[in-house]
Order: sequence, then C-alpha cells, then structure tokens
Amino acid sequence: MKALLVDDEQHVRHAIQLLGRWGDLGIDVLLEAVDGNEAIEAITAHQPQIILSDMRMPGMDGMALLEWISVHSPHSKVIVISGYDDFELVRHAIRHGGMDYLLKPVEANELNAALVKAVHAWEEEHTLRTESTKQSIVVNRMRPHYQNRLLTELAVGRGNTSAHIQRLQEELDLPSSIPMCCVAVTSLSHLDEDCLAKYRSQPNLLVFSVLNICAEMMRTPIEGVTFHQLNQPDEIVLLHWGTQSSLERILERINDGLEQTIQRRLHFGLSTCENYPVGISTAYLDASSKLWRRNIVLTRNPIHSTIESSNRIKGKRLTAFEEPMRIAALSCRASSISSIVAEWLEPFTKLEVISAEQLQQWISELDWMLSCWLDDAEGPIPHDEESAEDQFPPFAELPLDHDGLISFPLLRSLLEQRLLAAGKALTAQHHAYPDPMSEIARYMDAHYQEDLSLQQIAARFYLSREYISRKFKQQFGLNWSEYLGKLRINNAKLLLQNPSLRVAQISEMVGFQDEKYFSKVFKKTEGITPAEYRKTMLQTGS
Repeated sequence: MKALLVDDEQHVRHAIQLLGRWGDLGIDVLLEAVDGNEAIEAITAHQPQIILSDMRMPGMDGMALLEWISVHSPHSKVIVISGYDDFELVRHAIRHGGMDYLLKPVEANELNAALVKAVHAWEEEHTLRTESTKQSIVVNRMRPHYQNRLLTELAVGRGNTSAHIQRLQEELDLPSSIPMCCVAVTSLSHLDEDCLAKYRSQPNLLVFSVLNICAEMMRTPIEGVTFHQLNQPDEIVLLHWGTQSSLERILERINDGLEQTIQRRLHFGLSTCENYPVGISTAYLDASSKLWRRNIVLTRNPIHSTIESSNRIKGKRLTAFEEPMRIAALSCRASSISSIVAEWLEPFTKLEVISAEQLQQWISELDWMLSCWLDDAEGPIPHDEESAEDQFPPFAELPLDHDGLISFPLLRSLLEQRLLAAGKALTAQHHAYPDPMSEIARYMDAHYQEDLSLQQIAARFYLSREYISRKFKQQFGLNWSEYLGKLRINNAKLLLQNPSLRVAQISEMVGFQDEKYFSKVFKKTEGITPAEYRKTMLQTGS
C-alpha cells in the first residue's frame, strides 16, 4: 500500500514519517510532495491509497488539491493535517472527502488512529469494488448467452407467454407491436471443411463473425434480431419484422458481407410466421426443414423458401454394412476399408437428388456406429490431439464443397479415415490420457451454462460414459453431475449479490431451465432458498 505526504515544510513531512506506524498498517511506500501540483503528479503516477495533506501551501493549496482528488482519485482516503483551526477549512475538507482534520503539531496517537481508520475504509471499499467488478464480468459474459437463451426458447415454442415476451422486449428493446414476422435459419455445418478448419480452434469466433455481419446488415432491433440457437450449436436464426421478399434482400446483403469476411456464402431456409409470437416455433421448424431438405446435388441458390428435394433415396442404410465395416476397420488395411466404403456408396453416386438431411443422417449413423464400438472397448481409447480434432470438430462438418453441394470424394475420404482411425484405436494398447478427468473438469468450467450431458462429454473426449463416471468420482470425490451442479450454484451465489437480476434470470444464466428446480437444488446445497440467500447477503453487505 502507498501513502503520499503533501506539505511545503520538510521538517513536518519528516516528523509525520517518524510518528506513523506505516509497516504495521501495510504501508510500504511513502511518497512526498511540496504542494498541490507535485501531489497531482505523484497521484497520477503512483495512485497512492492514503493521502495526508496540509491546507495552506504555496502554488496549488490543499483546498484546490482536495477538489482535484475528489474528481480524479475518488477512492483515495485523505487525512488533512493543518496548522489552522478554521471552520471553513474543516467544512471544505469534509465536503471534498477528507476523513480526518488533524491540527499541528500532530500527536502520534491521533495520527495512527486516523491512519488505521483510513486504511480500513480503503480496504473495505476495495473489497466491495472487487466483488462488484466480478459481478459485472460474470453478468457481461453471460448476457449474450442469456439473450440467446430467451430467443431460443421463443423459437422452440417454450417462450411465447406474455411474461417471456415482456422480458424479451425489455432485454432487447424490441418493438412493442410486431404485425408480421419472417424467419430465416442457417447452419454453419453447411460450410465446407476448408472453411471450418480455419475456426476449429476458435469456433466461437466463426459464430460471432456471422452474427455480427447479420446484425450489421439488418438494423437491430428495428428490422429484426439475430441469435445463436443454443439447442443447435451450429444454427443461427434471424427474425425479421417484415415481408419475405425484404428478408431475402437482407440475406443477399449478408451473403455479400460473408463472402468478404470468410470467403463463403451460407444457405438459408425461409418461412413466414402467420401469428407472432405464437407461430414463431412453427415457422422456425418450417425454415429449418427447408434448409436441411435442400437438394445438395444440384441446387446452388442459397435461399430456400420451398422444399426442393425428396427423401425417397434408394440404397442401404450405413448400419446395414456395420459388420463388414467393423471387420474391415479391425484389419487396419486401407484397401479393405476403401473397398467396403465404395460398395456402400456406389448406388448414391448415381442420384440427382440428395438432401442435406440425408447426408447428416449418414454422418450420425457413422457416429453412432463408432461410439458403440468404442463403448464396448475396455477403458479409454488412445488418440493424439490431431485425430481428436478430426473425430470431434466443433460443428458437424459435412462433406460439402465451397458452394454447399455434396462432394462424394470428401464423403468417401471421411468414411475411410474414420473407420481406419477407429480400427487403430480399437487394436492399440490402452493407455489413458495424461490427465483426462482434469481436461473434462476444465471443459465443464467453461461450458457449465450449456445443457451438458455425459454422452456429449464422452463423445468429445473419446471415452466411454462408464469410464468417465468411475474415474471422475475417484479423482474429484464427486460424480460429474454433482461437480456440474456445484459449479452452477457457486456462480448463482455470485449473481444473487446483484439485486437488479431476477432469480428467474439467474436460473437460466447458470444453466437451469426451470426456476423451481433451481430453487430446490439451491436449497438442498446451501440450506436456504436463493431469495433468502440474496436477502442475507444484502443485509450483511458481504
């Protein structure tokens, strides 16, 4: 801690230095200034917590200095040491934040009592400022997530009540009356592998870039809103308070902006909401269906307002080839794997209509098939960092080209690489991660607001659910769900200290979808309800 002595007489400064118990109070730096001007320079450069100042000095006097401190260094604690017992000087000192007014010659007991009072006051206020800063950081970090959660609930049909709409209007400053609404849905999974690879280590940057361009091209909230659909991490949704034709023009501008920033254009499914807000969920599902059922063999137009393709596809399901694919994978021979993949894929290469939905189904079947193989394995499956990224990218990378159309060479390569990697993993020696449970804990620390499941964590870390359940509890003394619950409650306790946030808001911000369930879990953990906890914190001021 630092203290500044301001007095034009050197012997006074020297006497104060000798009288003060600086070390006992944690003050290890003593600065000096002969007048207000030097004091301002020292305060600006060193930001002392405690300032002791005379009132009558040449140049800038103590009265002017106190006025400057109250504006430019309001957190500093000021003690006035003056040779004048003047009521106007005392009143001026108090008015501008002075804590004590001591008369010269000052006594040691008086000086140290004033210093103790000033140091304690500064430390208490510093603690409050630190807590307030932490709260602000948490709130600012969670606010975009909270807004996305409100809009996601609206899109999926769980947020069309009058209370929810009122919260949306307050949080996003939406128009009070919305006579017409159109919905557009896009998926970042419809970008090609080369584009997604640039953002593999920073997937949130891609989401932010697309959201930012959408908001820039559509005046929000006047024309509409754009949000990240939290139930589908690859989806971005636009709600437009206008006609479908005007939304199409906005989407064209968005794609022009995307082409300049990420060198790609996105595909969008469109639908019209007949009755806002009740009809939003129906329109959202319709727009999403149009996006995913687009023909990825021929159609290059990025805006899809009708169903373009049929799902009547001739060919065998991927799982119908599971056993021969498993045998080929266990052989670890690229030629055997290539042969079985070509046999399954050959009928589809002759089709003129394949939907993105069908392609996604093939990838999902592959994921399910491989996860079953790995779940049957004893213990964790070894892998290096590069193969882990290939196996579990941030978005469901589909084998599409730059225009968003299917690439059969990429699909063939994807199947062959995944099967070969699975075969090598299944036949390799079973060595554990250096510390896989700590990696899982760090992931949960960063994503506790999301709807996490053990299956998602198992897939992300290439481990079986049973292995995680057993090892996580051995290492942390809590199972993964107890650890997640503790994370959420601890952050809720921090947010509850902010009286401007409702309990319902805090519940959603820390990952609980039901306020009653949040209150039940909170009381079970802390012994009191969230409201009682908040009341206790506000009363104690801690």
